[in-house]
Amino acid sequence: MSTETVSEIGVIETFAGNGKSRSTGDGKRAVKSGIPLPNHITVDRDGRFFYIAESGSDRIRRVDMETGLLHNFAGTGETCYSGDYGPCGEAGLYLPLDVLCDSHNHIYVCDSGSNRIRKIDADTGIITTIIGTGQWGFNGDGPALECNLTYPAAIAIDDQDHLYIADTQAHRIRHYDPQTGMLTTIAGCWTAEDDERVSPLTAQNLIVLSGDAIGIDFSNDEGLLRPRCSDGLDLTLYLDDGKPALECKLYDVVDIDVDRHGDLYITDKGTNRIRKIDMKTGMMSTVAGVCRYGFDGDGKLAVQSMLNVPEGAVVDSDGNVYISDSMNHRVRKV
Repeated sequence: MSTETVSEIGVIETFAGNGKSRSTGDGKRAVKSGIPLPNHITVDRDGRFFYIAESGSDRIRRVDMETGLLHNFAGTGETCYSGDYGPCGEAGLYLPLDVLCDSHNHIYVCDSGSNRIRKIDADTGIITTIIGTGQWGFNGDGPALECNLTYPAAIAIDDQDHLYIADTQAHRIRHYDPQTGMLTTIAGCWTAEDDERVSPLTAQNLIVLSGDAIGIDFSNDEGLLRPRCSDGLDLTLYLDDGKPALECKLYDVVDIDVDRHGDLYITDKGTNRIRKIDMKTGMMSTVAGVCRYGFDGDGKLAVQSMLNVPEGAVVDSDGNVYISDSMNHRVRKV
């Protein structure tokens, strides 16, 4: 007689959004409100408020977890950068792609289109820029307000409230110390020669996706919407495990997570890999992926398995890594 173990099956339901591409429903039930192009999401440390980076309307929306009501929290709905040192609800945001909270419930917004990281004070609601000049193109490290970011796509925070930024089109990971206000590069060594060698995809134009939803077109002149490792690309430049992270090549970082030990997990969509930085040694390794895209089955070592345009990875308290393997239409576990 065989014994079958059945796992508990969860039931999926809509928490927020009505399926429409227009931003609506301020002050109404979250499930009845329009949420165009929600990107990253987060919950504050008290579990009271749920925040949505609504990139389609250039807003941060907030759901009260006790009442289920949704409110416009930050952004006016106009695609612009404005409003520092004023109420966050009167400030302009420019393609917010990520949002998170620190241990004091201050809110951080990855304002990708303005090449800035912005902070909203939990007590006053005042918004300020803490990282970025608004200009793009890597110009070195130093005081965070004097350093450029280039279309940052994601942020993460550790238990000391230090920020990590995916400086995506600069092909680097940056570290922000809130005590000193300094920004430093901890991974990535991209150069002008690399730009010429691979012609990486860059955000070129704002486009209307549907209705009034605004996004960025990441296609190149041939209309390719995702990077491919062509036969002419020298992959040996990316096979840099065991090297200091500052000597490693990153292509298109779209997500970062921090595990309970403080180590970083980096989703490099451009090389179809999940990378890890050991923060004690500063060394880089690969967790999953082999630089080429595709699907070649399960049940093998993750570092010998193909991923296909991974969009994110999270690490649980036991060290398991879950990967959004987007073009394979799967969530993978390592």
